Amino acid sequence: MNQITQFFSNLKADFDRLNQSVDDLVKTYNAIVHFLDLISNLFPVDLILVLILSIPLLYIINTLSPSSPRINYTIAVVFVSGLRSFLSHAISETWNLFAVSKTAILLLLPAYFFVLVKLMISWGRRYRTKKRALSPKNLEYSFESLQKAYHTLSAEIYSDLSKNETKSFVDGERFLPKIKDLEESIAGLKTLIQKSGIQPGHSE
Repeated sequence: MNQITQFFSNLKADFDRLNQSVDDLVKTYNAIVHFLDLISNLFPVDLILVLILSIPLLYIINTLSPSSPRINYTIAVVFVSGLRSFLSHAISETWNLFAVSKTAILLLLPAYFFVLVKLMISWGRRYRTKKRALSPKNLEYSFESLQKAYHTLSAEIYSDLSKNETKSFVDGERFLPKIKDLEESIAGLKTLIQKSGIQPGHSE
């Protein structure tokens, strides 16, 4: 009798453990489904597919040209996106350009985000510097701007001369932005003198 009771007790314990395992499996499955739903809401399926298909192509391109990974990534994404658009047209006779372009932009945005931010900051600084140089507040500021532009250009030229035994320009084009800064500072000083009513070349 005790053996029969023990048998059913062990059977019940095994059943409870099996039931608990099934419950845990169901909870795990529900958690995975919830996670996948969340991922699919945040990242569309077509975006993930384009990214997955771009990785092998990116690997091949990086093997051939490892010096430009950002450009290689762009080529891979654009190629796969174009292939996706072509297949969409072949299957449904629609290029689906809006969805394809949206996916490509979302994939390329992280790669170029910091570049765009740096470019906008550089443009902003350039605009402020140009505006201050062309419209200085006073003579002291104008003179400081002129002096800074002159010293910057001089440093660039001396650096070039120290590396060049022929004492001639190696790449004269790179001096043009510095020369333009100097010209803008000079123009700003002229504007300030004209506004103040002082005519250059006349003294009391």
